[in-house]
Amino acid sequence: MSEQPPKQVAPAPFSPEDMARRRRRSVALALVLGGLVIFFFVVTLVKTGPAILNRPL
Repeated sequence: MSEQPPKQVAPAPFSPEDMARRRRRSVALALVLGGLVIFFFVVTLVKTGPAILNRPL
């Protein structure tokens, strides 16, 4: 039972096209997440309405 562990092969380096695709995907995800943050912020302000200004400090 002298089983050898599987050899680990180094992954192939990314091509410039792969890196450009990865960057575009990262930018798109950042824009979507930023948009969701702004959307939730606006929805929260709209739901609270003008009553947000009438709170004790």
